[in-house]
Amino acid sequence: MIHTISAGVGERMQYIAHRYNDTTIRFILKYPGVLDLNILCAATQAVIGSVDVLHASFIAKSNSAHWRINTEYEVSDYFALVDCDGDPVKPARSIALQPLEHKAKCQLHVTQINGNDGCAIVVRISHLVVDGSDGKYLLNKLAESYRLIEETGTAESLDMKDGSRSAMCVYNELSKKKLVSLIKMPFSGVKTEYPFDSPTEHGVRRMLHCTIPADTLADARQKAKSQGATVNDLLLTACYRSFAKATSRQGAMSISAMMDLRQHCKDGVSEGLANMSGGLSTTLDISRENGFGDDLKNIAEQTTTAKKDPLAGLDGIPLIHTATKAFPMWLLLQAANIVYSSMSLSFTNLGNIPCAPLSMNGLIPTEGIFGGPLKRKPSVQVGTASFDGTAELTILGDFTEEDIHSLQTFLNGVRAEIEIYLKEGV
Repeated sequence: MIHTISAGVGERMQYIAHRYNDTTIRFILKYPGVLDLNILCAATQAVIGSVDVLHASFIAKSNSAHWRINTEYEVSDYFALVDCDGDPVKPARSIALQPLEHKAKCQLHVTQINGNDGCAIVVRISHLVVDGSDGKYLLNKLAESYRLIEETGTAESLDMKDGSRSAMCVYNELSKKKLVSLIKMPFSGVKTEYPFDSPTEHGVRRMLHCTIPADTLADARQKAKSQGATVNDLLLTACYRSFAKATSRQGAMSISAMMDLRQHCKDGVSEGLANMSGGLSTTLDISRENGFGDDLKNIAEQTTTAKKDPLAGLDGIPLIHTATKAFPMWLLLQAANIVYSSMSLSFTNLGNIPCAPLSMNGLIPTEGIFGGPLKRKPSVQVGTASFDGTAELTILGDFTEEDIHSLQTFLNGVRAEIEIYLKEGV
């Protein structure tokens, strides 16, 4: 008998976007030694086997969608080993770019890359199943599973959340009046597109990246804090200013920053693995006369106001959820073209991820990279996470050589803007 799970609105929403991004999130961790591949393989299987949706295939039909639970799957469906010469992070970046197909038998895959100076692991997870917050959760559970097997020979005691995955719980407690107030489109009136020279020409699949050292980010964070701003405000402001310089743009701009909607759930957590991200749009009028501190104050005021709103990030969510449930899949796929053609520049920050809880085989990661879904033109998403304070900025996509040069200039400029900020007023 085939066991199935009805697809919720969260995964249906992600699936209808699969023409515009590859519905995969990815992490890369570098270790200063080699992990035991047999233990890592068993740890991966333990995590996957503990939650039905992690060993399921997403099946979409013209009028419906569901998860088919797979009772049989091969090691190759969730684990692979690669040997290389030199730094294993370089091939890891290429491997991380491979999408995790929604029809795959497993929705989490780990690749171990052994190099001359240690190893790297690539963890790819379906964005239909999790967002960045639960992606971090699974990353930690993988390391916990490894340590359990290493110490006891089994991961049977691994405790995984496996409750409701419903995205509806973000507003289940709201009154009917408040729900009605949220039925509106959430997009800013200012559309900010990246000026690709060839908007329709796809080139080489790449992960562009830029590192902000931990000491630089810590100093900037401390200075921003004294001005009532967060590190997220800091990075977002740097994105605005770098984008304006890289594209010679002035005037009003908008960037949609992703936020975790679990704050609206009971106890601030989801019962099961879920994608509960929402958009928080900010705008900034770029002027050459403004210093970084001026723009940071502006952004901080916007985000602070939003955080005080008990309905932050929920604009449009009931409308989208209702449409996703009410309309057939074929119509939703057509409608997605209208929605995603209105989206361009976005930013997502997973915050700081401590490396000690990710230790395996007595080794603590020395580097970490987070990459969000590979966006297709005209969208550009800057993704970042800090591992023990060192931030790695990434942009993923299919780019021409001209695109790569332009976008790398933009990313490098984000770091440069933060360095400029540290010198302001000195």
